Amino acid sequence: MEKPAVDGSHDEVPAQELLLALGHALLLGAAWETVFNDPRWAWRALYIAYTHDKLGTPDQVEGVFFGQDEAEALVQRVASDYASSQPWQRPFYKFKVADWPLGTLAIRDARDSFHRSVIRHVVILIKQALQRHGRLPRGVATVAIGPVGAIGGTAAPALPAYVDVRGRRIVLWEDCGSNAGAEESIVFTTCGKTPLCGLMNGSGEILVPPAFEKVAPLRHGLAVATRHGKVGYIDAGGNVVVPFLYEDAVDCCQELLLVRSDGLWGALDRDGQEVIAPRFTALTHDVGNEALRAILDGQHGYLSLSGELLAGYCERPLLLAEHAFAGERAVFIAREASTDAGAAPLRQVLVDALGRQCGLQDFAAIAYGAHDAGLLRASAQDGQGLRHGYVGLHGETLIDFRFAAAECFSEGLAAVADVAAPSCYGYIDRRGHWMIAPRFDAAGEFHHGLAVASAPPPAPGWRWRARALMERLHALSRGKRPASRPLAQSAAGHRYGYIDRRGNWAIAQRYLEAKPFSEGLAPVRTERGWRYIDTCGIAVTPDHYQEAGPFKRGVARIGRRFDGPLRYGLVDSGGREIIPPRFERLSYPQRGMVTARDEFGLWGCFTLYGNIVAPFIYREAHDLQVALAARGATQVT
Repeated sequence: MEKPAVDGSHDEVPAQELLLALGHALLLGAAWETVFNDPRWAWRALYIAYTHDKLGTPDQVEGVFFGQDEAEALVQRVASDYASSQPWQRPFYKFKVADWPLGTLAIRDARDSFHRSVIRHVVILIKQALQRHGRLPRGVATVAIGPVGAIGGTAAPALPAYVDVRGRRIVLWEDCGSNAGAEESIVFTTCGKTPLCGLMNGSGEILVPPAFEKVAPLRHGLAVATRHGKVGYIDAGGNVVVPFLYEDAVDCCQELLLVRSDGLWGALDRDGQEVIAPRFTALTHDVGNEALRAILDGQHGYLSLSGELLAGYCERPLLLAEHAFAGERAVFIAREASTDAGAAPLRQVLVDALGRQCGLQDFAAIAYGAHDAGLLRASAQDGQGLRHGYVGLHGETLIDFRFAAAECFSEGLAAVADVAAPSCYGYIDRRGHWMIAPRFDAAGEFHHGLAVASAPPPAPGWRWRARALMERLHALSRGKRPASRPLAQSAAGHRYGYIDRRGNWAIAQRYLEAKPFSEGLAPVRTERGWRYIDTCGIAVTPDHYQEAGPFKRGVARIGRRFDGPLRYGLVDSGGREIIPPRFERLSYPQRGMVTARDEFGLWGCFTLYGNIVAPFIYREAHDLQVALAARGATQVT
């Protein structure tokens, strides 16, 4: 496209005056394409300081200027900083200055993050010019964007934005998208004598008009708002869901709304009906355990989301670590909270549904796995150091603390090391009886009836000695010096294999590394690389992978290095590469879709059958997720 003949005097317009003209035109409702395609300044040069990768793809915008010398000075400074702080990236990144006509920004829906970054820089320049001169068209008002009016939050520097006289539309919004939360709600505040707060989405459209003293971003479809000093809840349309009757409130947690009335905390459902009466001095949501941490008359306890007592009340604060059992009497693993800076590590205890400690013993640690079925692995200090054992539902000791090391139970067995031989592992049953004598250097959990194990090589027997003697005599008979044969060659060395539930070698220990079975297959490493074997030890893939993950939903992620960095793909249970290893990043399939980053650093999404859901055109994973959401596809990570 040829440059049209325009009066050269337009290029002499000072940058600040040009930015003011652009800003005023946009504030008065002119379309973005119309403003930047205006013949008066469409060919005015923008100088963009940026970095690009070894393939020449623009990577990151460092700054946008109207003067070439400013852009080149920034590039030199950035290149110097990179050279001193990140020398390993010097061969891969270059620093340049691009000369763009202003009219190129008329592409409204830029598909790449680089173009959007340029637009954001230009918008910042326009807003700085508007703020510096303070000249706004009639009917345009300034608002502050950010968590300024958030309930319980701290003040943050306000980002400028603009609304029209009716307060229904944000005029400049291109730099607001990064401030949007998971539900695309951004708090904005008017800048008049009586500031009022409202909500808008990432596109600048008003969701809730500014009519509240404070407001928090939407969470689960509801937002905390303040009016006339009282707190209530509103929905995404600004409708009052819970009346403004309370002293304080917190964001919606699951299906509960936590509110304070007369200095005491309680909980409401989403319709405003009381679920937990306001009688607690403190009530907070414990997200990890889906419970409520409560304080009543100085006593600490836990409530379920329906208000039932789970654990409490006791004088010492307990931090609910893990919900060990769910039954008539719930038992929890909890830690004693300590406020002393130099205090010893937190002790762990078992507490019942009444907040009483189960048993008399405190533990250094308690844990349980997916296959414990009522047995908790615990450790405690005694006069000789840390010892491991197993406790039951009420804190009673089921298997004595006599082991130097212990693992969780799986398929009825647990790997433990006796105190007499702390580096030698065996297996016990749920009664603590030895089922497999301790003779392994390493022992893992059982899966599919097999467990990874490693045993020291046995001493050479008479067969090995006889073979070594014959080799020595044969060498002497031929007039050669017999080669020395180290003892390590007499056996497999420190290798890994798989044992059955009787302790016999089901798969010989011939691997450098081995991982547990999943879905009937296990990754093992040989001198050549990783491969997969079945429960009979038969290889289903060649051993040329540099990385191999577990099988999930019928596929496993593999990594292979050809001439450069590691590339990832997927194999099925038959050993067939359904996705060849050619991606820099690759996810396990979720709902039949796989996200990946190709060798050019671009993100895309496809199905296991090779159908493209989103083409590989996105520089950032976030851009891909936004595109998937816009198309109604399920986002995967």
